[in-house]
Amino acid sequence: MRKLLLLSLIIGSLYAQKVEYQLSLVGMSMDYREYDRAGVILDSEASEFSDISGAEVSYRFYLNDENCFEAAFLGISGETKYVGAYIGSGLPYGSVVSTTQNTIYDVSFGYHGKKELQKGFALLGGLSLGYRFWERELSVTQIEDYYWLSLRANAGVGYSYKNFSIAVKGEYQYGIDPQMSASGFSEDFQLASANIIKATVPIQYSITDHIALSCEYVYEYQKIEESNIVFDARGNGYLEPDSNAYNQYVKFGVILKY
Repeated sequence: MRKLLLLSLIIGSLYAQKVEYQLSLVGMSMDYREYDRAGVILDSEASEFSDISGAEVSYRFYLNDENCFEAAFLGISGETKYVGAYIGSGLPYGSVVSTTQNTIYDVSFGYHGKKELQKGFALLGGLSLGYRFWERELSVTQIEDYYWLSLRANAGVGYSYKNFSIAVKGEYQYGIDPQMSASGFSEDFQLASANIIKATVPIQYSITDHIALSCEYVYEYQKIEESNIVFDARGNGYLEPDSNAYNQYVKFGVILKY
């Protein structure tokens, strides 16, 4: 995928009418919960915006005023408050309270277009291919890595007036072959599904023809379905349970236009 991204960026740059570089600082809040088959909560992770942070870098090359390709990379890390129980202990939810170190990488490349309407309004849409990696380090000896490719489709509406623009967009991400690796297991867990629905509100204000400030709010719902059973070295069988996460992001950045 990295070679495809690099080749696409090189070819696109040769034919682009204009290009944009965007760098944003990112804060994320997380509300993640795992459930057993009866719907009873097993454990949870929670954080505020200041607990998980990082940056996002985007590169866009425009074929014309209405069509562009974008490559983006998001990298964030930080701690969440863990509430749960030790694996196999038989103790109830809440018997263990600790912190988890989280690292999230998200890469995407895709097409974005718009159809201008009247009085500054426009219809927005796009398709992209992405990759998501999420590491949960619950302890030095218990590390879980979730990862999958995804097909992503988005649509929305935008409004612009002079130097100001705002949009409301929705996106659906369909996970392809989602998996989880865990310390102590030689085999990866095959997740039944890992899909994401998110809504974004990006805002831009152009200071000059070449510099703009950006602000974006993202609300994201992530659903992971139960995995297969995997056995450890002692022959004990485990599975990754159903989970959902309600994540929010705030992004503040600058855009350079050429």
